[in-house]
Amino acid sequence: MTRPQSWDWTESRTADPPSFAQQPPNWVAQEVFRSAEQSAGNGESESGPEMSLAEFAAEARDDTFAPEISDETESGEVELAEWELAGTPVQDEAFPSGLVLIPAAGATAKEAEHWDPNATGLPLYATGPSVRPQKLSPNFTVGELVSSGGTAADVARISPALVRCLQALRDRLGKSVTISSGYRSWARNVAVYRARGATPTRSRHCSGQAADISVAGMSGLDLAKAALDACGRDIAVGIGAAYAHIDVRGSWARWSYASGDGAKRDLAAIDAHRSGLGATPPPTAGSPYIPAPGGVPVGSAPATGSLRARIAQFAEQERSRWGNGTRVETEPAMTATLQDYYRTGVGITVAASDLQSSAWQGGHPWSAVFISWVMRQAGAGSDFAYSTAHREYVSAAKRNAETANTANPFWTYAVEKIVPEVGDLVCADRDSGGGCGGVTYATIDNGTAWSTHCDVVTAVDRTGRTLTAVGGNVSQSVKAKTIAIDAQGFVVPQQSGQTCRYFAILKVRDGTPPAPQQEAGPAVLATLLDPDGTARAVRLNTSYATALRWGEHLHAITRLIAAPGSTPSDAAFAHAVAVWQRGRGLTPDGAVGPDSWIEMAKMINR
Repeated sequence: MTRPQSWDWTESRTADPPSFAQQPPNWVAQEVFRSAEQSAGNGESESGPEMSLAEFAAEARDDTFAPEISDETESGEVELAEWELAGTPVQDEAFPSGLVLIPAAGATAKEAEHWDPNATGLPLYATGPSVRPQKLSPNFTVGELVSSGGTAADVARISPALVRCLQALRDRLGKSVTISSGYRSWARNVAVYRARGATPTRSRHCSGQAADISVAGMSGLDLAKAALDACGRDIAVGIGAAYAHIDVRGSWARWSYASGDGAKRDLAAIDAHRSGLGATPPPTAGSPYIPAPGGVPVGSAPATGSLRARIAQFAEQERSRWGNGTRVETEPAMTATLQDYYRTGVGITVAASDLQSSAWQGGHPWSAVFISWVMRQAGAGSDFAYSTAHREYVSAAKRNAETANTANPFWTYAVEKIVPEVGDLVCADRDSGGGCGGVTYATIDNGTAWSTHCDVVTAVDRTGRTLTAVGGNVSQSVKAKTIAIDAQGFVVPQQSGQTCRYFAILKVRDGTPPAPQQEAGPAVLATLLDPDGTARAVRLNTSYATALRWGEHLHAITRLIAAPGSTPSDAAFAHAVAVWQRGRGLTPDGAVGPDSWIEMAKMINR
């Protein structure tokens, strides 16, 4: 039997201890378990190591280790067995197929083979061998959603909400998500529970609403937290050692597959994380991440006539003029418009013959010219650094932020540090034919002639987790695009199907709250790391700096995370790391462990 790479032998009461090759590295064992020599009263915090490996193994073999089971939870023993049977699923990366599944007949009466014990109303679909390789979303196949314990169903339920949740999680993490158990027929559910002497539960797997998942290098608790971030507060999570159960029942529920104090810690941690998210926000016209009573991100649409409102209005006006991309730059009918963009926006006169020449246009991108024109029309005056290159005005606005120039409304932030509003600009690295340039917030102003692109945010849908942005010279026209945001409203830096990453938000600080409330300062960061999490991150960073040797690159790291002068023993360093991790789709735990250091090294070595 091939087990998943991160399989944890302590989760099973019947498994043999792992071979030396299967043992976790020393730093993992030291973090999770105390040594046999440590006494129970050694001063460890509640979230710290509690027992030795030997003690845990002994408890694991005791009959009292089995978790309590109710109709609303899933059996840890059953879910683990299904996970082991699944082996290592294929995790193909692909593009959407536009698949339409065909309804299928099946025995759905009470306690029949395909009974839906939760009466969701979700239909059965034909999911035979010819259908299973097809895609339901960019990263998930039908086969992945209809398999349980390595066995695929020819007839199955699949909740569209579950697929959306899993894809949102995958986009957020930027890593492959392994599904060990998706749809499970009622007949199979009964069989796997009774084989272990347990009473079958009304499993959400039978309704097509659940998946058991794992991600290399992540604990079950971290996966559960990430699922809440990606899918919102009204999901259910079951927390295993190295996997998590996720279901989209539409209401909050949580349980742990551990026992005793381990389960208590899991539940306390996931409750605290969910509490910090606040309520699921309604659609708005844009909202900065401002902690309000209860932790709810609040904000408002720009007031009529504000600078932000005018910027968005002029961008939308031009999108309409260009038929949202149906008119192109070389059309004679658009020549006068482009001449006005150049003349008014950046003070350059361009001949009509040049603008109507594909060869000339190919060497003269006008997307920054378009942004400059919009800013002139909106009344930005001398505050905006008008230019034919996005990097010029982005760098100027970055200097405003770094020097706290409150007299100027344009401030650039790293993409992971602030939520975009209507009228703000979202800025991405650009592929100029030889791949993405690799620009970051830290390097945008280093003198390199970076190729970048910015668009104007014209609408934000917090419920749908998207924003609409309008840009010039997009497919040789002016048109809108849809950009994914996460549950808190932050732009997902690596968009599905897009090669280059978003790296910055140019904030228009007109009519918004004062800077200390608007930035990702301590009040905001507290929602990422609580005091215990901060203490743990500081402890790990102090150790990792030497063990992983990233302390030798501390200056580069602190520039990368926008925390110059901080050290691994500083809480500020841990908070800055957490913000950076969130922007990269990593678990925001504030510790520069192996996964985070690999990502940092890639960026530092560019």
